[in-house]
Amino acid sequence: MVKETDYLALLRETVIPGGIVLRALQGRLDNTPKESDLPEEMTDAKSTAHTIGDDLVQEIALQILSSHSTDFRINAEEETPRVKIFNGTPTSYCYHLDPLDGTLSFIQGRDGFAVGAAFSRNLKFEASAIYLPARDELYLAQRGEGVRVESQFGVEIPFEKKDPPCDKYIQRRAEKLIPVVESMDLSHLETMGAHHGMLCVAKGEARVLMYRMASPHDFGIPQVIVEEAGGICTDLKGVPVSYQTNFPRVSLFLAFTDLETKDQFFEQDILGDIDFD
Repeated sequence: MVKETDYLALLRETVIPGGIVLRALQGRLDNTPKESDLPEEMTDAKSTAHTIGDDLVQEIALQILSSHSTDFRINAEEETPRVKIFNGTPTSYCYHLDPLDGTLSFIQGRDGFAVGAAFSRNLKFEASAIYLPARDELYLAQRGEGVRVESQFGVEIPFEKKDPPCDKYIQRRAEKLIPVVESMDLSHLETMGAHHGMLCVAKGEARVLMYRMASPHDFGIPQVIVEEAGGICTDLKGVPVSYQTNFPRVSLFLAFTDLETKDQFFEQDILGDIDFD
């Protein structure tokens, strides 16, 4: 009998080793900017930041994954050799990997960087893992099983969501939506990468995250954690966001810490006057 794959355990196994490497290199690697796939007017230091650590951690994770099976689709942030050894089909589980989220934070020696990975199938994210090496916090979530946090050695860390949530918002390239959240009396929260920001929403440290031109690495990898923590992820029309088969960026992604915040956001009269075209 073929043993059923424990996808959450596999995610854990692929993100922790690279995270340990990054912790040892924190603040010690130079930025070697890469070309951004964003439109020129949106390209900034965050979207082009890159270090040799990104490539190294990706290769470590993919090597570990391939030791289990190469029958996965791969949506990895970087173009490294081991991406090509996988031969999954459109019906296979897809492994999404961001080997270093919050690259600028990492280069500057700050603690908000992460290694994130997720599994999806049929364009729906099923399980997520985000490891913050500098804090030794591993966030794990699978559909219907809630969120758990543990150290690299499996020591459980309490997951506590703030109630009521903090009156903060996070925005990335979504300046046009700032009047909406300001009308909700929310103030800006600075975060250190897409995954760090999504974890803030999951924990109630921010009520709204607004992200324009977000990739599946940005929104998909942390999505299960946010939703299993009671949060909601949508587009500007309140419709759940999914990715397409060729992994394009989505025009706008929103994450809310709870249903009440989502409803309050979409009740704003000024929302209908905002045009992103």
